[in-house]
Amino acid sequence: MSEFSELLQDQYGRLLDSLPVADPWPVLEASGFLELLRDEANGGAGLLLEDLFPLALETGRRSTTPPVLEAMAGRLGVLNRPLAAVLAAGQMAGAMSAVEALTVEYALTRKQFGREIGRFQAVQHQIAVMTEQTMASRMAAQAAFVGHPLKVSEQRAAVAKVRCGQAAERVCAIAHAVHGAIGVSEEHVLHRYTRRLRAWRFAHGGESWWAQRLGNWALAQGRDFTALAQKL
Repeated sequence: MSEFSELLQDQYGRLLDSLPVADPWPVLEASGFLELLRDEANGGAGLLLEDLFPLALETGRRSTTPPVLEAMAGRLGVLNRPLAAVLAAGQMAGAMSAVEALTVEYALTRKQFGREIGRFQAVQHQIAVMTEQTMASRMAAQAAFVGHPLKVSEQRAAVAKVRCGQAAERVCAIAHAVHGAIGVSEEHVLHRYTRRLRAWRFAHGGESWWAQRLGNWALAQGRDFTALAQKL
């Protein structure tokens, strides 16, 4: 990550943490972040999707945020489905990393039968699967954050949305299994993340919708399926 990206990510994270719950939009408007995707001729910064990926992760890592990225994209005049799917995938990747951190912390502190549950092999295996799924979702999402926002690859968007959706299903299930009943209690934050993940799974097309699009596209190529990944 470049120095610019790190600085932008840090400033954006601070902004999200300072937003008033009741009405965050005046603060967001004044910050200038909503104009980041506009080109410089129209008063923006002309960011590419690569620059936006760290901000998507930051948004997802918080249990509640307004739809900031979608508002940024809306300033371009069009929020098409592939772009919306890519933005959702990036935020899902960020949310899963937060859920993973919560689950690891809980496993290292919650004791049962005289020792931390994270020391039980079954729990360690579940967390290992969660880590694998979280990393896979991040890689798939990042691969879709390429180029100009209005020229996003529909195929990359499809792969990202399908993979992040599959990962979210496993990550949510494991997180709630490890946390037990406390994960759905009002005082615990876990359920806020998992509710957002489930909502993002079906927003702008779920896994089956995007998988069908990928399948149709692959069949239309008339080539060996193993060679298609090279064109994504």
